[in-house]
Parts: sequence; structure tokens; C-alpha cells
Amino acid sequence: MKIKDWYSPDNQMAKLGRHSWSVARLFELSRELPVMDIPLNHLSLYYQYEKLTLREMVMHMKAVNAADLSKPIILDEDGELMDGRHRLMKAMLTGCETIKVVRFDENPAPCQVSE
Repeated sequence: MKIKDWYSPDNQMAKLGRHSWSVARLFELSRELPVMDIPLNHLSLYYQYEKLTLREMVMHMKAVNAADLSKPIILDEDGELMDGRHRLMKAMLTGCETIKVVRFDENPAPCQVSE
């Protein structure tokens, strides 16, 4: 049985509260931000996935295995995770103590605001 790959960043949206950003746009906007190594225990590790099918869970597992830890995760101005959940999970799974991070001083304008 073929399990699909996780969605390309070109087709992903990062959502915090009512605000959403294109992940591809976040990559572009964060490219020049300084990269820091942050201890995992300094990050908010609470994120709850909604109900997942086994097939969707395997898609996540494949994405975690393929995650590139040389690329930083992206945090918003308050330190909340905007992009990089699979990299963060891989770092936790493989026993890393730190992870590469970029952080916006001021959040970029969202692509969408929901009601």
C-alpha cells in the first residue's frame, strides 16, 4: 500500500489563533533572520493534532523521518511555533537537546484572518 508524502510547503498554511500564513512565504520572509540553537526544553512543545487516521499518522511519521534538522524551525514574535513541527518531532525523537530556530521580532502580516 502506498502512503502519500506529507504536503509540500508550497501547499501548507501555518495557523496561530485566527491568523494564517503561507509556509512558503514564511520561508522567504525568514531567510535573513539570524539562526540560533535553542534548547528543546525552552520551547512550547504543546501542539494537539486533531483526530488522525492511521494513514494520516503514517504520513506524519514519513515526514518526521524525512525532516531536515539543518533547516531552522520558525517561531513567531512570542516564541510560538509557526513552522517546523516535523523537525521538532524528529529532534525530540532522536534525542537532540537543541534545535536550530529563527524568530520574527514582529510577525509578518497574515495571509488570512478567520472570524
